[in-house]
Amino acid sequence: MRTIAIVNQKGGCGKTTTAINLAAEYARRGLRTLLVDVDPQSHCAAGLGVPEHRIEYSVGDAMLADLSVPFERTTLVWEVARNLDLAPSTMRLARMEAPGGGLHELPDRDRRLETLLGHLAPAYDRCLIDCPPTIGLLTFNALRAAREAIIPVETGYFALRGAEKQWETIQRVIGRINRPIACHILPTLYDPQSELAQDILAALRRQFAGQILPIVIRDRPELRTAVSLGQAVLEHAPDSDGAADYAHLADWLMDHQLKPMLEIEIVRDPEGAERPAANPPLARSTIEAATAADAEPDDLDGTRAGELAHRLRQLTLGATATASAAAATPSVSAAMPLAVAPRREAVAGRAAVRESPTHVYGVRQTSRGVLFVQPNDGSHRIAVAGDFNHWTPLPLEHQPDLGVSQVIVKMSPGSHQYRLVIDGRWTADPYNDRRALNPHGEANSVLDVPVSQALS
Repeated sequence: MRTIAIVNQKGGCGKTTTAINLAAEYARRGLRTLLVDVDPQSHCAAGLGVPEHRIEYSVGDAMLADLSVPFERTTLVWEVARNLDLAPSTMRLARMEAPGGGLHELPDRDRRLETLLGHLAPAYDRCLIDCPPTIGLLTFNALRAAREAIIPVETGYFALRGAEKQWETIQRVIGRINRPIACHILPTLYDPQSELAQDILAALRRQFAGQILPIVIRDRPELRTAVSLGQAVLEHAPDSDGAADYAHLADWLMDHQLKPMLEIEIVRDPEGAERPAANPPLARSTIEAATAADAEPDDLDGTRAGELAHRLRQLTLGATATASAAAATPSVSAAMPLAVAPRREAVAGRAAVRESPTHVYGVRQTSRGVLFVQPNDGSHRIAVAGDFNHWTPLPLEHQPDLGVSQVIVKMSPGSHQYRLVIDGRWTADPYNDRRALNPHGEANSVLDVPVSQALS
């Protein structure tokens, strides 16, 4: 069962609309599809014509049940259409993740949905999870249960700032889960007649190159009408633009299946011994920190709104000049000061690296995989993303005693392209001189993995 979480902690971005209509499109194609609603507002039930007062058993009840024994699927799911089942929520779900609500006290409180879906998986080909517009235990459960995440982002005035905020928050949550998840941004509520919407979409595509889907969901009245009637848009208006957009989204997802997830390993601990990366337990403080970090109101005052508008113009109108500059010089200096180190020429099968008296920075082969190392005093967040992990940022782990951040990745043989993400800014690796331009005119770093050193 391929499981995708539809997640965004901001409401009004088309999250539930996407979950309902993508699920309906999958079902139309003959795929046995389960739509799981973990949003206490229960919008999936309303959008599919399921009366909330008739829901006696919800996802929340199932997550609190004894999941060590076989689970009876028919007690939870509603068959809303051929090949489409709904696991509904109710407002009771909101109380469940609070202290004393039942979920918070369980030792596996962040894995309950994953365990539940394990019972249901044999009956389905696809599963879509509609997440709540908050970061809490329910969202942690959804991301742990999923292998992919779609982040719907409306193409309105505050979209650029909002998208950065959503992306960084989701990456923090994924970092705590300590398992790579393929994330994609989906532009929604797009008005093709609006020049501002066109500029914002162009800015989003540059800002999130490699993460933004090539599909755009247009703002069409039939989508809102269908929801009000308790129907998917392909049932209400099968020949409409809205139905076509979600059909194109399903096409893209079906053509881009995930590869096996990468194994992450840490090279050495401070004592010099090799060890696997730790999987930190989920703590309540983690959820509180993530929530507090994103408690900033959506509205901007005039000064910050002007700053955003100026930045948007820079990203869209200055695209041509920026692209040529990026190809020649990495932009990492603005994000993180890097010491100049002696240069060592590339050898066969390896990318060029530079070294300090004690460390080799950049990327190189080891007996256990491809090692990425960057200098870091602990004040920066560094990740790596490439074609080997669907361009999903993979955090490097800071080693304070070594003054570096590093990670080992197992990958297939061949030539690969990647970029670093330093404090949210995408850049080529300054310690790897091998470059290639991506479709956006920006520089990707290149590495080769010989067959003899590739890890299966």
